[in-house]
Parts: sequence; structure tokens; C-alpha cells
Amino acid sequence: MSRIHLRREHDLTPKAARRKVERVAEVLAKKFDAECAWKGDVLSVIHPSINGKVTLGRNDVVVEAKLGFLVAMFRDRIDEELVRILDKEFPDAKA
Repeated sequence: MSRIHLRREHDLTPKAARRKVERVAEVLAKKFDAECAWKGDVLSVIHPSINGKVTLGRNDVVVEAKLGFLVAMFRDRIDEELVRILDKEFPDAKA
């Protein structure tokens, strides 16, 4: 099973950071046909071939995903797309 782990630091208020993560979730939902649901500060990304979550910390955002066998061959493309989305929403963040 292939895994993706991305982290971005931020200095946003919790409300502003959450809005940005929600925009990330909208893009993920459209692009990968996934369902997204909040539980506290963790956004679960639900898809038959991807088990992922976005954890919103006080100073960082962490994206973690486990890719199923069928999508693992697209890991690099998925990783690049996630990096692009995070760079757009958190442009001044440190990777």
C-alpha cells in the first residue's frame, strides 16, 4: 500500500486555517470524487481506493493518505496535485 504524507506550517487563526482546508476539501472532492467529513479538527477523505485525512493543527496542516492497489500507480500524480493545492491555499507555508 502506497502512502502520502504532506505538511505545511501556517500562522493563521484556527478559523482562517479551517476555511483554507475546506477549500482544499472541495477541490479533493471534485477532483477525486471523494466524500469529506469533519470530526473535530480532522477532515476525513473517503473514497473506495483512498483512505485519507487532513489534520488541522494550531501551526500546521498535515495531509495523510493510504492509496489502494488500483490508485497506487498514480501516487506521483496524486502527490503532485496535493502539493499544488496546498501551495495555492498556503502559499507562504514551509513544507
